[in-house]
Amino acid sequence: ALASGYHNQPEMTQEKFKPSFLDETKTLFRTGDLGKQTAPGIIEFMGRKDNQVKVNGYRIDPGEIEYQLTRYAPIERAIVLPVQVNNQTQLSAYCQTDKTLEIAEIRELLAKFLPVYMIPSYFIFLKQFPLTRHGKLDLHSLRELRETGKSLVNSNYVAPRNYLESNLVSIWEKILSKHPIGIFDNFFEIGGHSLLLSRVVTRVHKELNVSVKLADFFKVPTIAGLATLISQTQYNYQEPISVIPPQKSYPM
Repeated sequence: ALASGYHNQPEMTQEKFKPSFLDETKTLFRTGDLGKQTAPGIIEFMGRKDNQVKVNGYRIDPGEIEYQLTRYAPIERAIVLPVQVNNQTQLSAYCQTDKTLEIAEIRELLAKFLPVYMIPSYFIFLKQFPLTRHGKLDLHSLRELRETGKSLVNSNYVAPRNYLESNLVSIWEKILSKHPIGIFDNFFEIGGHSLLLSRVVTRVHKELNVSVKLADFFKVPTIAGLATLISQTQYNYQEPISVIPPQKSYPM
């Protein structure tokens, strides 16, 4: 299911589509994968020649995300790595900065230039990246920092206070397979990512008959914030007469 070239881009077509060394009458596409010929007609896959990773079915170049992050003046340097969370591959962004930054603002900025599936689920801010004793970037230590940061999130649970918040919590818990979820829990910090976000938006529209834009979700990634946004902007949304009473909060 591959085209024979790029539409109206002859130079890129010439760069990526090459005559086959196995059969000169056919063409090979330069995928960026690395392989070696072990026998006539047999090629063994060795990996990628670049740093591309596959996340939720999408092939992603972390360098594109790092470039967009460093366009934001307070971020001096950025590294984006794939991490395993609940047997799923997600993206974690490590940003070198001496400023106090708002994650929601950074996500909103990235959403202007990148598709939603390329926006990292986790952000860690550091004044200086860890280095090995040889002076190289310590990627292992970076990944450990994400695990440490995760344990500091969502230490207190706050229950839904009304019908709308209760329904939003129910949707989140079904899609994230997590219980309980409090109204101030950040979607992206409790295992959510861009692919699941699309499912949440679809389910909210189907069950509550309200439309939430993906860009809005990055501004208010909590149940409380999302409920407020819907109540203030969705004029066709009507709260049912019977609402659940507020519930008490309790520590996790």
